[in-house]
Amino acid sequence: MKYFGWILTGIMISASSFAVTPPGDIGLTPTSLKLKVYKFAVSTSQLCTNLITVIDNGSTPQEVEFIGSVNLGSGTLADGTYPCVAIEISDNIKFTPGANSTSAACVVGVEQTLDVCRNQGANPTSLMIDGTTSACSAGVTPDRVTMYMSTGANGTGDAFNPPSAVGVGDGFLISSPLTVSGTAVAKFVVNPAGKMCDDTNDAGSDCDGNGAAVRCQLEPPVFDFTLVP
Repeated sequence: MKYFGWILTGIMISASSFAVTPPGDIGLTPTSLKLKVYKFAVSTSQLCTNLITVIDNGSTPQEVEFIGSVNLGSGTLADGTYPCVAIEISDNIKFTPGANSTSAACVVGVEQTLDVCRNQGANPTSLMIDGTTSACSAGVTPDRVTMYMSTGANGTGDAFNPPSAVGVGDGFLISSPLTVSGTAVAKFVVNPAGKMCDDTNDAGSDCDGNGAAVRCQLEPPVFDFTLVP
């Protein structure tokens, strides 16, 4: 075991309650992205079993800005390869559009709040890092949920539960595993560029998948890990 530093360069989750959304047509980028992180855990399994908690920020973490490099904390973790990471968060996230959308649902500089685990869809619960289950409430009431990212996910299922089998169902797909080696620092790279979505400008489709009227939305970014020597 060794001391291991963590840097989170930015994180964004799906505006849909439990599904990866289809592409929007606006392609704008947020200038600010804020959320609360409770825990960060990893697993040596693509199915996210036997999670190892590396960072625990307690029951009342502060809201953190995730555009740019953010020091999320530090912990102890053995050298190895971890194809699954789990992040326990508040499901209320805030983002600020960098430009106006054509319908004015997204207004530059006006902060938006999204409740990403509303009680809708087929899976209104989340498996927590400690093995318990958290239910999602309706409206904008903050809920504590866990987002799973794995090289074994197929990226089309429920973001707040782990994959049931490799390449099947739940979790966000991450393009490469977290590799811990020597004194290197893991950088969790998240690219939210062009991921803003406007319900009224999708050529007749519903960009967040829930049948809502005009709303400013965010879609999942590209996730990856890199090592900083």
